[in-house]
Amino acid sequence: MKKCILTLLLTLAGLISSAQNTDDGQDLIDTFFHYYKTRGYEMAIRYSWSTNKWIPVNGDAITNIVVQLEKKVSVMGEFIGQELLKSKSVGSRYRMVSYLVYYQRDPIRFTFTLYKNNNGWEISNFEFDTKFEEEVEASMKLKVGN
Repeated sequence: MKKCILTLLLTLAGLISSAQNTDDGQDLIDTFFHYYKTRGYEMAIRYSWSTNKWIPVNGDAITNIVVQLEKKVSVMGEFIGQELLKSKSVGSRYRMVSYLVYYQRDPIRFTFTLYKNNNGWEISNFEFDTKFEEEVEASMKLKVGN
């Protein structure tokens, strides 16, 4: 009985420890992609900015991003899914995360900047682009040092 309780306590301690270590704002990105899949890109973008009290959700900046993304995705075909490219944390309160968002025609790169202020995590910036192919190509070339 004591062995069972000890095992349970160690398991709970491990779960609590791992839950504390995952406080990196990932839940905001997961919610963004949930909305993206189920309610569309406009709802996802408006959600992402709603996490940041400094940016008006119904402002022109948000509308411009929605219109620009609509122009991109309207010719891409069916949404297939997303995949994490890279995540980089600077300290414990700042994180940049890039995803490839796959469509039938081509992928689009989404980059999120997350910041943790006194109230918790917020998405402080969201960008998308299709110009990452040059970066991938450059990374595949060998550079000869001096």
